[in-house]
Amino acid sequence: MVTIPTLHDAVCDFLEEHIASRFQLKSVDIYGATTQKKPQIVRSGWILPKSIDDEESDEEEFPYILPRVLKAKGIQNARESIVELQILFGIYDPGSRDKHGRLIDDGSGYRDFWNLVEATRQALFHTRTLDDKFRIHDDYFEAQLVEEQIYPYWEGYCITRWDVAYPHPQLEESFF
Repeated sequence: MVTIPTLHDAVCDFLEEHIASRFQLKSVDIYGATTQKKPQIVRSGWILPKSIDDEESDEEEFPYILPRVLKAKGIQNARESIVELQILFGIYDPGSRDKHGRLIDDGSGYRDFWNLVEATRQALFHTRTLDDKFRIHDDYFEAQLVEEQIYPYWEGYCITRWDVAYPHPQLEESFF
């Protein structure tokens, strides 16, 4: 079925396969130990508080990729809607250590963010259609880093537009 939630699910699946699987980014657990891991795809549309999500987990939510439907609007005289879908990215990156072991904010979180955005842009526009149902608008892609970053976290997003067909109307037999 062609619906807005199935578009969201298709984007999540696509990002899991084509983007998250290609990257290993810095992460930190609740004890401050850093590791490398692939970005998690957050399918809920929001990052849930630990008390709801999994209060037993030691893992940080970062890095993440979070697709979220922003709005849908119909097109006059057409049997489809345009859906705006935002993809949020969260990166943890305190920087790197110099030869003396001092932590230096080298801006690598900034670069990781833009690498994820660019990989997403290229993959979406190379594929263009997901699940043979959803087509991305090739004339629209917007990306932005959130202005106020809370070191060592880097967050930003991109916005895409998609065509989603209306369901076919079912006419009752008694109509004729």
